[in-house]
Amino acid sequence: MLAGVGRSWFSAGRLVVVAACYVGGTVFAADGTGGRAMVCELYAPGHFGNSYEVVGIEEMRGILREAKHWGFNRYGDWFDMLDCADPFVQERQYDLGNALWDSKRAHFRTAQSLVLACDLLITPNHVYRDQLRFEWLAKTTQRIFGQLICPSKPAARKAILKNYANLLADLKAAGVRLSGVAFGPYDYGGCACEACQPWIKTYAVLSHEIYQIAQKYHPGVEMHHIGWWWSKQEHERFAKWADAEAPGVVKSIALHIPYGHTKVGEVPLPTGCERRAFVHIGYADRAKPRDIYGHFGPVIASKRLAKTVADLRKQGVVGVMAYSEGVFDDVNKALLGGLFTGRYHDADVVLADYAKRYFAAKPAQAKRWAAWLTAWGEPFSRDATAALAELDKLSGEASDWRRRQWELKARMIQAHQAVMKGRGWTPERLEHVQAFWSAQEVCHRGVWGLGPQRHIFSRRYTPLIWHRSWAKHQAETAGELQSDQ
Repeated sequence: MLAGVGRSWFSAGRLVVVAACYVGGTVFAADGTGGRAMVCELYAPGHFGNSYEVVGIEEMRGILREAKHWGFNRYGDWFDMLDCADPFVQERQYDLGNALWDSKRAHFRTAQSLVLACDLLITPNHVYRDQLRFEWLAKTTQRIFGQLICPSKPAARKAILKNYANLLADLKAAGVRLSGVAFGPYDYGGCACEACQPWIKTYAVLSHEIYQIAQKYHPGVEMHHIGWWWSKQEHERFAKWADAEAPGVVKSIALHIPYGHTKVGEVPLPTGCERRAFVHIGYADRAKPRDIYGHFGPVIASKRLAKTVADLRKQGVVGVMAYSEGVFDDVNKALLGGLFTGRYHDADVVLADYAKRYFAAKPAQAKRWAAWLTAWGEPFSRDATAALAELDKLSGEASDWRRRQWELKARMIQAHQAVMKGRGWTPERLEHVQAFWSAQEVCHRGVWGLGPQRHIFSRRYTPLIWHRSWAKHQAETAGELQSDQ
């Protein structure tokens, strides 16, 4: 269902050779010295009920094949242990932890078969739910949360190291050869106890211990880090630690780009460490009001991503890690991959090729598709009714999932706009709310085939500004009905 069938590997588009050249799926910078490989990584964590958690092996093969088409040359996944028991404990049951890990192992093998380098992402002190012993628990804050234990407690640290020894050994046994292990200190991660301060140093030492285990099972594996939520002071402390205690070990840091921004911070890096960027492709052009994580259907950020790529080039960034939470960001994958690799000179050309590849668009139709898609970068100011009328005149098979999701987005926004025009929870306004939920459910269940939605995908985390008022009305109405009975 999700695995799009593409045509030729190289569809029409302009190649920029001044900044980079594209050779057989690998990108080399034209720096006058023969160039060096640039990294374009798809970080696709399967969790929370998102696409990557539910897709089958062949569906994921299609997703990764298309990501490679657009320029990605590396694949990463994270074993989110939330709600999972340790799958390596021998019991007579096969639960969520077992199913998720087996799926990830299969997807790594698929990525490897497509000649994509593979990274296991690690948040070191995030553990399985059956390891949350009271005496091991980490001290949490508003910033530090999740299933966490304190690595400064010897027994807890031993459990953490055993967890990753099990995962790394199991990948080796399955035939997966990791190219890298990429560590992140937050979300989920951290401990605010006195013994773990400063946390970034505790994290650095623990990560290095896990990296040494990774070397045992995956010789030549590289160590990377993800700068999500790091402060400038933490970067300074980490760089100082790395140069003193692990010189030359840290291959790269994918630096954080805050919502609404297009540049990485100017922070110190360990000696020899590559400057990469952690690029969020799960939201539209604007950070506010936020169209994120598929709550309003698929997303596009052609203007934001084009500017991001341009800014990152000026900053000397040599690699990107696309933070993806599902197939709803399919267009953004094409945009970031196509632009960062230098395969395309601007976003319109990427989108035109996207329409040719998936919607059988001729050149004139491809340009119309590019304009139609670009306008959804600011969805809340789009005339959804007019957009639906325009869509009827565009090419493509109506039942194809890539096209169908955009029709449903337009219907969601159309219903949302109708709700926003109303006042009070009148029967007519409630009908518009129902139309929104119905279109969203068809998109989630009928098009993307999602299961139970958790955490950031849950309705309670929706960016709908009328949701709280509507939910309160629903609760009050339910109370009135109960009292009538």
